Amino acid sequence: MPKNSNKRNQKQQLLSSDAFPPNKRGYREKIYASSSSHTLLKGTKINPEEIIYKPLSLENLEETKKLHKEWFPIDYSDNYFEKIFNKKNFWYFTVGAFYNFIDEEKKEKKEILLGLAFCEWMYVSKYFINHTNKDIIKKICRNIDYNEEVQSYIKCEDYRCVYIMTIGVLDEYRKMNIGTNIINEIINIALTDNLCVGIYLDVIYYNQSAIKFYKKNNFEKVSTIRNYYNLNGNKYDSYVFLRIFTRKEKDEFRQKNRTMLEKFVNFLIISPMNFLIKIILFIVLFQCFRNKIKID
Repeated sequence: MPKNSNKRNQKQQLLSSDAFPPNKRGYREKIYASSSSHTLLKGTKINPEEIIYKPLSLENLEETKKLHKEWFPIDYSDNYFEKIFNKKNFWYFTVGAFYNFIDEEKKEKKEILLGLAFCEWMYVSKYFINHTNKDIIKKICRNIDYNEEVQSYIKCEDYRCVYIMTIGVLDEYRKMNIGTNIINEIINIALTDNLCVGIYLDVIYYNQSAIKFYKKNNFEKVSTIRNYYNLNGNKYDSYVFLRIFTRKEKDEFRQKNRTMLEKFVNFLIISPMNFLIKIILFIVLFQCFRNKIKID
């Protein structure tokens, strides 16, 4: 290896992720930080109120790939990232946690990625087929608030869940509730679909820090999948964690959005804009709400 490369590596931050399998002594492999977020922030203190949560864009693609290498022991293919970042593929959505960092040397404002999640919309029936566990689907169906209008044409298995494919936060900023806020953003997106009943994910059995995090955020372990992960020729079990939405969560979300609609209507009433434009804006907005959220 060239001398310059050695010097560069000595300056790079060494990271350890609980997602990586421990060796016989209980130690985990350490890897060099490759994400530019580490080198730019250099331990900068961040005000949590200045963190912005929004979808990822193509500009974040390369950084996202580097973070996945730091966080997970799985070698994700380029196709994996491409399908998620494809705007035409509505089955996937992303949530990113960003901080606007001022680079004093270059006098530039840069948006730094602190954490992210990849998610997929899944039908309960597909979830059942993937995990071949009847107890899970029964648990989901038992917790659905049956609606006569909906039940007249749809079966329990046709309800939807959000599957969290991956979720992670930079090591240096893991005690700032960024992960919890990302989960909350996912919940808000999931609740826009009236037929979405909850969120679920897989976690490798030895990742105790992740398991503790999910339990803290009201996820419940519902199943164990034997030999789900294959890492370096070794197979590991996976735990399935599920969070089913309560009636209270759904009602609070609908009330919040009804209040937003009412505020917008009041704005249209007092606004001096053309009356015809007001009518058009109201119809468009109401259709969006009616399609996404069941307004009782």
